[in-house]
Amino acid sequence: MYPKLPPFPQQYQIFLTVYGTRFLIAGLITIGGYWLIKLVLRAIGRLLTQQQIDRDVQPFLLSLMRIGLLVALVLSVLSTLGVETNSFLAVIGTAGLAVGLALQGSLANFAGGLLILALKPFREGDLIAVTGLTGYVQVVNLLNTVLITDDNRTITLPNNTLTTNAIVNYSRLETIRVDSSVTVGNGHSIAEVRVSIQKAIANCSVALPDRQHDVLVSKLTDSGIQFDVRVWALSRDLPQVNHAVLEAIGGQFVQDGIKMPRNEIDVLRFL
Repeated sequence: MYPKLPPFPQQYQIFLTVYGTRFLIAGLITIGGYWLIKLVLRAIGRLLTQQQIDRDVQPFLLSLMRIGLLVALVLSVLSTLGVETNSFLAVIGTAGLAVGLALQGSLANFAGGLLILALKPFREGDLIAVTGLTGYVQVVNLLNTVLITDDNRTITLPNNTLTTNAIVNYSRLETIRVDSSVTVGNGHSIAEVRVSIQKAIANCSVALPDRQHDVLVSKLTDSGIQFDVRVWALSRDLPQVNHAVLEAIGGQFVQDGIKMPRNEIDVLRFL
């Protein structure tokens, strides 16, 4: 004989008494815990700023702390609901091993993020170039680094890419040399053109007045003379240096009557 079950209303009452309280407490823990995690992370963020922790490391540490606190919250809620957390942790460990093997690339990116924060090949706000992509470092995340280009495009690079490829950091030093190329017609002497270019550089707003700028002949062609113009400027002015230099040279050439080369074709007619 099976034990006699209590009437349905009484079963409903027992279910609400036993499990309703657990779900209510679990819901309160979820809401309160999530709110508390936000407050804790905000307080830790302020503490890191007050302690002058590297600004590149702060988002990384906060991300790790957030993940750890969320995992603790989930385990606490499951324990309140009566779930055996020991077996749950064993399942998580086994699943974590399988996921880790499947996500070796992500683990490599995670390790790359640690290397970037430790070695600091660049910092937030630096202008860098890697694998043909150029942009300003916005943030270094757990698995990737976000760059912002001059035309306001967002580039997301895996950290492993940054640690296994050459990185050009344009912002590490205060000054930088920018090379431009200018070609003039054969009707002008080299000395005349050099003086004109030097006057243009002297009037260029981005060229440093206390540095030696070079104007060198790089090529002699049938139609003209090509000059390499090497101008020193501040690293922060890099995006506009080339444009400003060429604009200044073009205006000076107009004032000095220096003309660009013309492509000419000789047509021979045989009788």
